[in-house]
Amino acid sequence: MIPGARLFFVLALAALLVAAAPGEPRLLVPAALLDLAAVAGFLVDHRRARAVRVTAQRRLPPLLSQGADAEVTVDLAHDAGRTLVLEVRDALHPGLAPAPRRARLELPSGRDASTWRYVLSPRRRGEHEWGPLSARVLGPWGLAWHQRQLLAPSTVRVYPQVRWGGKVGRLLALAHRRELGQSPTRVEGIGSEPYALRPYRPGDPLSRIHWRATARQGKLVAREDTWERGTHLLILLDCGRAMASIDGQSAAGLTSGGRSKLDHALAASLALMRLGIGRGDRVAVLAFADRVERRLRVHAGGARAAYAALYDLEARLAEPDFDLAGEQALQLEPRRGVAVLFTSVVDLAAAERLQRALRRLERRHRTLLVNLEDPQVGRLAWGSPQTPAEAFAKVAAMEILLANRRLARELSRAGVLTVSTAADRLALDALDAYLSLFQRARGGRGRRVG
Repeated sequence: MIPGARLFFVLALAALLVAAAPGEPRLLVPAALLDLAAVAGFLVDHRRARAVRVTAQRRLPPLLSQGADAEVTVDLAHDAGRTLVLEVRDALHPGLAPAPRRARLELPSGRDASTWRYVLSPRRRGEHEWGPLSARVLGPWGLAWHQRQLLAPSTVRVYPQVRWGGKVGRLLALAHRRELGQSPTRVEGIGSEPYALRPYRPGDPLSRIHWRATARQGKLVAREDTWERGTHLLILLDCGRAMASIDGQSAAGLTSGGRSKLDHALAASLALMRLGIGRGDRVAVLAFADRVERRLRVHAGGARAAYAALYDLEARLAEPDFDLAGEQALQLEPRRGVAVLFTSVVDLAAAERLQRALRRLERRHRTLLVNLEDPQVGRLAWGSPQTPAEAFAKVAAMEILLANRRLARELSRAGVLTVSTAADRLALDALDAYLSLFQRARGGRGRRVG
């Protein structure tokens, strides 16, 4: 039972009469009657407000994506024969919004439902509880409110960024059309993917001879090749301590609503996965920190399942084990292909372990390193220190930047393509670098981009 504003007005009037009673004792009787009438009216008004039946239905978009605006619609209906005043409150998890959404509504009489709309921009990925929808119904006299719960709590999923604009969006749209067969490409030359074995025929090039089968059968056996529609794409996603940084802040800033490095890297890796599926690649994903977090194979048309398997991936406050990731990657995808590693190098010791793991991967796969730059390190390195502590921080930041450049040069000599980029260009630079691996002019050397 919640008192309304009119009740306070009536009680204030009664209090004025009581205050004037010492000079005029006859005012005590109307003051007492006014108090009794206010209490009786409050009880009757509350009972009438409670008797009103209110129904609600919440409609959400089919997909909630981190950082993308989504319109939430709540349909409200009642059976009162008058205009109904409601105060509604939609409780939201901090990962969905910084505060609950509130509104004061006037629902006209009749059976037609009224609509309450508001825009929501989810702040964090994962599974969150959408709290109850509560409402306060005002009585016809405005003396009392009756509070009730219209909708029970429910669970919703917030996925990584799905929709892309600009060049990334055009690349993904083109890849989707290729997957559907709407824009076939012309192929020329000799196929390079093994298809079958057959007896050797005069005129076949010596490179077509399958020497193991020849040794087993005692006669020349040739390899029949077909067109290479794609390659084996292995995506490695670092979920270690450095990836927990949120827009240059520490992991304690989760309530700020910013996006972490892992959020950006996960969105970019899923965009790369969609591009690879469109090309006909066989895609595998390995997420790791000091242990393997997720591992999966993505089949043709399985992008939806990959989003469902990775949407709630969280960074761990532990150092990434790149050696373990390299071993697991070779087990997950033993056939030669392309390995793309998303990480953020901010520790000199981690850079040495990373270099060792990438050199091991390069023996089996063409390797691409996508290094997400830390904006806070850049600000410290190029800023003007004002205190001795800031000077020490500047020196440490410059050492990290120099180590990253040295790492890129050494990996380039080993044939590893490296991309060092900011968060707002991560997806575009990763997709461009991946496609550049298949250009004929690339040769056998790596290069540094960014």
